[in-house]
Amino acid sequence: MTTLLCLPGTDWGDIQVPPHTLSIGVDSGADNALDYGIECNLIVGDLDSVNQTRHTNAEFIELASQEKNDLEKALELCLERGWTDIMIIGMRGGRPDMEMANIAAVMASDAALQIQMLHSDMLALRVNPLNPLDMIAPIGTQVSIFTNTLTEVKTSGLEWDINGILEPGSRGVSNLTKESKLTIKGESNILVFIENDQPSNGTQSA
Repeated sequence: MTTLLCLPGTDWGDIQVPPHTLSIGVDSGADNALDYGIECNLIVGDLDSVNQTRHTNAEFIELASQEKNDLEKALELCLERGWTDIMIIGMRGGRPDMEMANIAAVMASDAALQIQMLHSDMLALRVNPLNPLDMIAPIGTQVSIFTNTLTEVKTSGLEWDINGILEPGSRGVSNLTKESKLTIKGESNILVFIENDQPSNGTQSA
């Protein structure tokens, strides 16, 4: 079961929305979703910016805490309900501070969640011990790996494989696949960005 989280970012135009079982609007992300033909089943958050009159068939769940942003709340709700396969769209194109907050929310969320973030030009995956990456991609595909803490990373199939400690910084940026099979494992949460302007039949295996 794939749960689609729709955020208020504006990078929707070139995205092909993948098959999903449930769609959740994260506050005004539900308005964006409806503009692109996606009718959200649930709408969650503090509900201060969504146009509720547009969503007559949706269930609204108000999560009013100001200690967490709406994506954090949505991810916690998914975990509570056992919806662990998460695809996020609308991450980019809004305020840069909100983009950073959303990335922080993804990195801090429970390791049991398998999270992918779909952008128009790249697919981003949250990789950790519960969710290693095992993917088939064309040789020469661009791959970047980011961490926000010292962590052990092991890769295979890259031009410059990493086998050891990766620290925050630019070391993992702009790598390339040299083999068709790509694997990446992280001791803690890391983000992997993969160029997706070419078709791929890869999956993230848990």
